[in-house]
Amino acid sequence: MNTVFNKTEEQEREYLRQIINLLDKIINNTDMSVKEHVDTLADYKDYLWSNKDIDPHEIRSMRESILNHFAVGESVIGRRKRLGKIFDNPYFGRIDFKEKNGACNALPVYIGVHSFYDPDSKQNLIYDWRAPVSGMFYDCELGEAFYTSPKGEVAGDILLKRQYRIRNGRMEFMIESSLTVHDDILQKELSANADDKMKNIVATIQREQNRIIRNEDANVLIIQGVAGSGKTSIALHRIAYLLYTFKDSLSSKDILILSPNKVFADYISNVLPELGEETVPETGMEQILSGVLDNKYKFRNFFEQVNELLTKPAPGFSDRIQYKATFDFISELDRFILHIENHYFKAVDVKLTKYVTIPAGYIEEQFRRFNRYPMRQRYEAMTDYILEMAQVRYRIAVTTAERNTLKKEIRNMFKGNNDMQVYKDFFEWIGRPELFKMRKNRTLEYADLAPLAYIHTILDGSNVQSKVKHLLVDEMQDYSPIQYKVLQKLFPCPKTVLGDANQTVNPYGSSTAGMIRKALSAGEVMKLCKSYRSTFEITDLAQKIRKNEELEPVVRHGEKPQILRFRDEEEEISGIAMLISAFRESVYKSLGIVCKTESQAEEMSEKLKLYADDVYFLSSRSSAFAQGILITSAHMAKGLEFDEVIIPQADDTNYSSGIDRSMFYIAATRAMHRLSLTYSVKLTSFLQSQ
Repeated sequence: MNTVFNKTEEQEREYLRQIINLLDKIINNTDMSVKEHVDTLADYKDYLWSNKDIDPHEIRSMRESILNHFAVGESVIGRRKRLGKIFDNPYFGRIDFKEKNGACNALPVYIGVHSFYDPDSKQNLIYDWRAPVSGMFYDCELGEAFYTSPKGEVAGDILLKRQYRIRNGRMEFMIESSLTVHDDILQKELSANADDKMKNIVATIQREQNRIIRNEDANVLIIQGVAGSGKTSIALHRIAYLLYTFKDSLSSKDILILSPNKVFADYISNVLPELGEETVPETGMEQILSGVLDNKYKFRNFFEQVNELLTKPAPGFSDRIQYKATFDFISELDRFILHIENHYFKAVDVKLTKYVTIPAGYIEEQFRRFNRYPMRQRYEAMTDYILEMAQVRYRIAVTTAERNTLKKEIRNMFKGNNDMQVYKDFFEWIGRPELFKMRKNRTLEYADLAPLAYIHTILDGSNVQSKVKHLLVDEMQDYSPIQYKVLQKLFPCPKTVLGDANQTVNPYGSSTAGMIRKALSAGEVMKLCKSYRSTFEITDLAQKIRKNEELEPVVRHGEKPQILRFRDEEEEISGIAMLISAFRESVYKSLGIVCKTESQAEEMSEKLKLYADDVYFLSSRSSAFAQGILITSAHMAKGLEFDEVIIPQADDTNYSSGIDRSMFYIAATRAMHRLSLTYSVKLTSFLQSQ
């Protein structure tokens, strides 16, 4: 008969007290140890200062001792930090697992954000949520279960499953649970208020999310997740899982996050440190593409492209973007590069020395011989080969000057040395020169940056970023196939790519999971269809703006969104001011006032200053997310969430086109608990059936 360890809630509370006391004792010892290390280093320093004439051997051995002390001290400090984190919330779950052929008693497995090993009893008292055995907590119900350990599959039975809410070392409640994550706990977490940073969700990871986090097989994992499905959070937990599982070959600095903007990067910056991992480097698509081109071109950024599409697009602007986001464009470019290979190299005779001339035919032959090299990398190899042959054949010694002249002449035989010229030639070649347009001050359109980088990497050879061992791409739908082609050339490493095809800020140049898979020539697509962020009522309204058949709302009820009509703009502003006052009286911590464009947000922010002086305007130049009352554009709000959202100017002139619908949908899906729409004159047709 199995006796249950800590059967009652009282026993569980007592056990928690024991764990906390043990942690307290170890923390105190660690603090003493840190102090000892600091004191010892200070003693060494004093000794070296006061004994200037020490023997060099003694100095060497002291230096070694100092370095050793320093290294040990560093690891002690790291351990101290981890213990501090465990102290407030040691664990959140427990399963009792009885192995098929194991001992007669079931093993209680307590699961937390970090593992905790007691050196005295030589026991693992808390298991890391990423450990193989912990996977069963998320995936299995009571009854038969198994996990894969380094030694192979371990089968058995789960006899008990519990969840706890522990805050500041105190158990708030405990739930006996047969299902994965008990609905009560999930509902409590979802009802909590938004924070100024994204939080870890280890206590409420769902089964379908866990499959994504622990997927070790996919070289390219594409996550299509509906609004509010937690895809960014899941991707970051996946990174933490990979860092834990492959700790010998993967570290935080080997990972690169491609994020849409600095605000979003700041918003998610907490998750990995909370999970005990170092912060991961991040960058943006524009930085990558411009970097490939040695930062030598002025260009309009993605935000400016979207802004123009939302306001007054120049003639032919959307056609140019649309064409450059097609696979036809890529195959035409590839055909053109083949054309360059066959027609852009025109060899001529070169007089090497007074008596020796290298014939054009022979030079042409060498250009073909080195066809494994990118075209612009052949000059060097060709020059060396031609000179080697000339020296053997004519028994001549060639000077450095002659070598350089030959290389320069060969380079000049190729008329594809200027990226911009090659790119312009392409549009002439396909007979559509109108598809390339420079803006004033010789500024490139954003849609031209990736094709230029693509041409450059093929002709010049790609500068493979081998330092990066895993690339995480967020907001995947906002990148076009040609951008993915460049990413693939630069980062041939495994990737996690995530986003939502329904939340594109640029319908003319966006990609679906299927398109991304085609562009990267690989990829396993996994879907997240459950939406956790918004109440049922808010999701219902968002579904009227843009229907997503795959979206499955978690049933958490709240107040119905308000649609408020005003006589004119002035009355609408004072109505928004009243909504802000109501927010201040509420339990909510964050309010997002989400406008369609940045200029509307800026204007609104100026007008609201008369009523409220603590409204923070979040612009495309901002670099940090702030809690409280924020006013921003839908583009900048993407990926963020707020307790309450107000969408001003929800009228039929402001929200009417396809791209307007996208912005409206993004704005509405930022709200967790409360949503208000304000307008004057006539409501947008997207909601007129309301």
